[in-house]
Amino acid sequence: MVLICTRSNCTFFPSVTSLLCLRFPLFSCTLVFFLESGAVFTFGKSKFAENIPSKFWLKNDVPLKIACGDEHTALITENGKLFMFGSNNWGQLGLGSKVTVNKPTCVKALKSQKVTLVSCGRNHTLICTAQGNVFAAGGNSEGQLGLGDCEERTSFHRIRFFDSHGPIRMLSAGSNTSAALTGDLGFSSRFFQCK
Repeated sequence: MVLICTRSNCTFFPSVTSLLCLRFPLFSCTLVFFLESGAVFTFGKSKFAENIPSKFWLKNDVPLKIACGDEHTALITENGKLFMFGSNNWGQLGLGSKVTVNKPTCVKALKSQKVTLVSCGRNHTLICTAQGNVFAAGGNSEGQLGLGDCEERTSFHRIRFFDSHGPIRMLSAGSNTSAALTGDLGFSSRFFQCK
């Protein structure tokens, strides 16, 4: 079942602001949304919540955007901070290690940046900043990080390819692919693959 709610049309959860994260990998599912109060709710089987619905708040900030990969979650706040949690087998959390993180953790290496977009793939994460810089972290077996090689990264690395391609409007991370929508000439996407 897929439930899409916004503040104006949700009869099940009237104060839901956004429902931004849906994943249904083999025999498990994850559902994440947040309320106007800033509470973030997570549902679904995972090794972190043991299939028990849970909720959390961020201190001194409000969540605005959420994205989920197979077993990791990214959250952007009103202040442009990026919080990551979940599985980290390929370094997809961008925290500089491969340690699993059970609670939302701010990516300190990006604290000087204001993060505006995020997309989580199966084992990698893409972000874009207010300055128009695109960064990637995690698995890279098919070159999905766009860094010109197939080596995984445990911290976020800037993808220089997008420096000359206008403002980024949207990012999308798939299983082993990545794409970006730019605002310069309409649609400009690039899929990265190892040869």
